[in-house]
Amino acid sequence: MLKYSVDSRPVDTRQLLRVGALALAALMLVTACATGAPTGAAYHYRPPVSHDSPETWALEAEADDEDTGEGEAIFSNLPTDFQPVRVSDSELAAALTTFWLQVPLRVSASCPPLYVGRKLALASAPLSGEAWQSGLAQSYGRFCERRGTPGDCLTLFDDGPRLQADDKRSIALALAVGPALEGVDAEVRAMLNPTRVLATLSFTITAYMALLLAPEPITKSVALAFSVLMWGYLGWEFLDLLRAYAQLYQDAPRASTFAELREVGDRFGRVIGPNSVRILVMVATAAIGETAALMSKGPKLPGFGQASRTVEANTGLRMMDTATGAERVIVSVNEGTIRIVLPVNAVSMTARNGGGARSALQLNPPAKGGRLLPVGHRAFGSFRSFKRYMGKAGDGKDWHHIVEKRNAKRFGSEAIHNTENVIALEKPLHDRVSAFYSSIQENITKSSTLTIRQWLDGQSYEAQRAFGLLAIENIRRGVW
Repeated sequence: MLKYSVDSRPVDTRQLLRVGALALAALMLVTACATGAPTGAAYHYRPPVSHDSPETWALEAEADDEDTGEGEAIFSNLPTDFQPVRVSDSELAAALTTFWLQVPLRVSASCPPLYVGRKLALASAPLSGEAWQSGLAQSYGRFCERRGTPGDCLTLFDDGPRLQADDKRSIALALAVGPALEGVDAEVRAMLNPTRVLATLSFTITAYMALLLAPEPITKSVALAFSVLMWGYLGWEFLDLLRAYAQLYQDAPRASTFAELREVGDRFGRVIGPNSVRILVMVATAAIGETAALMSKGPKLPGFGQASRTVEANTGLRMMDTATGAERVIVSVNEGTIRIVLPVNAVSMTARNGGGARSALQLNPPAKGGRLLPVGHRAFGSFRSFKRYMGKAGDGKDWHHIVEKRNAKRFGSEAIHNTENVIALEKPLHDRVSAFYSSIQENITKSSTLTIRQWLDGQSYEAQRAFGLLAIENIRRGVW
């Protein structure tokens, strides 16, 4: 049976989203189905909201129901049951040397970059005063000095004289990925300061990882391509990487000494292993710049051919076609899933071009009554388009959105109006579920004012889906 705990929330993903979005920008310059009355455990009851209600979210629902003219898409879980690509130290060194000497690296404005032709040399400036008052800051200064760049070598004091939570995360991450860069230091030292390269790389990884852990879907951008490449290279270890970073995100701000931060970084490295660290560093370095740059550099990465063949064998899709053609990706760390929205023409074109036989995105016609497809799910730009294709839910049944329609603008229409998320429920059960969402349940939300629907606002796709499935089960059994 599904379990759901209101007290065991995932990482503060809203904060992660804000941090990630701001960092990436700097780096790269409602409705529910509703009627009926609930039964079960005692709660504060509010009448269910119908589609013609003047409430804001209901008015948004009317707009969502209108046919937007968007074409049919595929909403699918990407498989992760394949082994990661192996990248050696020598392959990493060769790739990074090439990328670093060709790609202008952004650094803080407080440390002006020096361009040599189209290349970039970085310099560090020493700091003094309040920034170095704490013992942790002094240890950080000694770390920078040992690397030959005395001062604020990771540019952590640009936003003030104290080490903030995000600064501690940057230190821990730099300590985790730093060993993977040691082999290439000598080759780039003449052109680039490797410590400042580490600063830029740490900043880049932090930005992308924050976006991947955020509850919002990743839409078309370099971040989407980054996530697809990491998935193709790491397979099942991709989710291990995300879980490990989520732990680093929580642990680093609690550290009060440099030794504790080193342990946080070392723990991250031990969990994901040296091969995953090399892949993370390699893809993140290739991602510095614009989306087009990553698309052009992707096929040049060591092991790209193996990753592409693995992806095609498991999905029938070419990895770069997926990275460039996908509309959005929703990564659910706790649920262990990666959901992706692809245009139908991208899938069918791959099939015509000889896509793999073991496709995870089969376009089998759904069974009458809304049976969920086993792997790939048909998705639509509106609920009206969904109903036009699927027809009626069945005698005595209603269509029910597990993740409610009010989330269509947030997660994208295809993530809401698809044959995984919309299921057929018996009408009495559907009415009870809808009324339950309009009620106040203090034992669940710990609030005397928020309805279930309002409490779910802002939670991730995975959290809303898990709760929605649990609600159906418990209401059916009479527990709620």
